[in-house]
Amino acid sequence: MCYFYSMKKLLFIIGIFYVSIAIADNKTIAYTNGTIYTSNEQTPWANAVVIEGTKIAYVGNDIGALTFVGNGAKIIDLKGKLVLPGLTDSHTHPGMVAASYDFLNMDIVPEKEDLMNNISDMITANPEREFIMGGYWDNGTFGKTGPHKDDLDKIESDRPVILLDYWGHSTWVNSRALEVAGIDSDTRDIIPGFSFYQRDESGEPTGWITESASSVFINNFLSITPTVEDELVDFMVYLRNLGVTTLLDAGNFGIDDETYAALSKLDRAGRLPLRYHASFTLFLPQDYDTAIDQLKALNLKYGSDRLRIDTLKIFHDGVIETRTADMFEDYLDTPGNSGDSLFSEEQLHDLIIDLSEEKINLHVHSVGDKSTNKILNAIERAHETLGKPPSIRIALCHLETVLDTDFYRFKDLGVIASFTPAWHGHVADHNTIAAIGEKALSQMRAQPMIADNAIITFSSDITTKQGWLDEQANPYHGMQIGHNRQPIEGNSKARYAPPRSERIRLDTLVDGYTINGAYQLGRSDELGSIEVGKMADLIVLNQNLFEVNRYEVHKTRPIAVIMDGELVYGKFDF
Repeated sequence: MCYFYSMKKLLFIIGIFYVSIAIADNKTIAYTNGTIYTSNEQTPWANAVVIEGTKIAYVGNDIGALTFVGNGAKIIDLKGKLVLPGLTDSHTHPGMVAASYDFLNMDIVPEKEDLMNNISDMITANPEREFIMGGYWDNGTFGKTGPHKDDLDKIESDRPVILLDYWGHSTWVNSRALEVAGIDSDTRDIIPGFSFYQRDESGEPTGWITESASSVFINNFLSITPTVEDELVDFMVYLRNLGVTTLLDAGNFGIDDETYAALSKLDRAGRLPLRYHASFTLFLPQDYDTAIDQLKALNLKYGSDRLRIDTLKIFHDGVIETRTADMFEDYLDTPGNSGDSLFSEEQLHDLIIDLSEEKINLHVHSVGDKSTNKILNAIERAHETLGKPPSIRIALCHLETVLDTDFYRFKDLGVIASFTPAWHGHVADHNTIAAIGEKALSQMRAQPMIADNAIITFSSDITTKQGWLDEQANPYHGMQIGHNRQPIEGNSKARYAPPRSERIRLDTLVDGYTINGAYQLGRSDELGSIEVGKMADLIVLNQNLFEVNRYEVHKTRPIAVIMDGELVYGKFDF
């Protein structure tokens, strides 16, 4: 018996060489001798996978793959390389990344004098620009009242100047920019105390604009040009070549139509390199009644099999850095202010009922503990109203602060917790500590939900070209930072972002980028794991990220990316 199997194995190995040369055009390919992590909890590991056309036909061991050789399968020896399912970036903003291709970038400095010098140098170096748009600056430099337009007016008064803060949730502009956008003392705030134009004692805007009001303001200066379309393609190819075969565009804040029109054009031209799920951004209170109809109209106009506009994104609260995240307790340095959120529990409940009826997924930006509690309460009430869970996927993203009593509710209510692990290496700075005190030392906690077997997904959530250039969209950077709770720079000597107990296992991270990401999009029956019958999305990696030093994970790169059974990046001459 041993002799029989030894001879069979020998013939199989010899056959690899001859069959792979002779049958180059066959649509059946057997990938053998690999280290395959399937993201299928029933059978997490395999040695071989066979693809027939666009689907996976077999997952198992090398001997089992032999049966396909007799049918003329091409055989590729993986030589022990690690293989993962195609990745899903469950929250990113390709349209915003592309539209920011010519933003001017400054180093972030804490001292105002240094910042003003940098701004002056940036403006002086760009005399040909019609307006100056760039960033970034630290919210902590200016305190609770924010920066002032007068400081920019002294440097540039003829052209609009628009500068984003580091987190992209507020904007500092000069008087000329306010004039061009038509913002004056008569302009109403979108939501006072949350999405507003900071004003002086006379009611005159000071040039500091927060949250949704900031997005609306910036849109006066953005457009989707052919250059932006090319940037959009380049960014998607960058992601695809890293193994991201599916993503969720978490919204474009007022330019959804223009962005999806460009994507549809690219799709029809065969230039959409990955599966693109998209959302309509509900970030203005006045859009509450029409948001679902607007989303459906966008999908009817631009949707296709590869481009699906199927998620409502609610930008529910702000961020701690601008004191706009919705918290149960007042910010320590702004007594009387605990932030705010976009909608009431009642409004959220009614919206969830309508979304469930329309089979439209829900994705919610929620940073503050009160914001998250409010949404969970609305979901729980929707369960009671329907007599069952809503028939959609509901994900809450960011979750920087969560009540201890709310962690278990994610599993109980079937709610997805979506994190951006690249943020998990950020040590709280003076600005955050001044705002929420000791809470700043225990932000972005995923372990309670993981221990409770809730669904966890991971993403890059970048909004700018600079984030792309800095590799913030690289999923292997995210995996290393989430695994270590430390930034890439400094390796083992880098400071931990507390609590250290929140370091996430690598297999949990990979599952969050694969099967759980597919689940969030409602596609786990066809994507996200290496299983028979699913779409053949595989990535072959240059190193086994489960075995390398924990500070080398970020060096992981695909040797080959296979999407729908086709080799779309790399080659097999390793």
